[in-house]
Amino acid sequence: MYEKGKSFEKYVKKLLKRQGYLVIRAASSKPIDLVAIKDGKVILVECKFRNYLSPEDKEKLRKIAEITKIDILIATHENGRVVLRKPD
Repeated sequence: MYEKGKSFEKYVKKLLKRQGYLVIRAASSKPIDLVAIKDGKVILVECKFRNYLSPEDKEKLRKIAEITKIDILIATHENGRVVLRKPD
């Protein structure tokens, strides 16, 4: 499962780079997998291949967004494509 997650993170990174973002992948990536920067805007991305985010992880991301005032998106794999959405 770790390899699928790692591959998914790299795939999302590649997609964001194609959209013109500078993307940094965090090793041992908790609590955030990717940091994407474009036109002075920063987005923090948590990648979830299986589309599941535990309540504890949701709370961690909520706190990070509150403290940093930076948007956090969840990248999921749905119907054969990558979807970026705000956490619930």
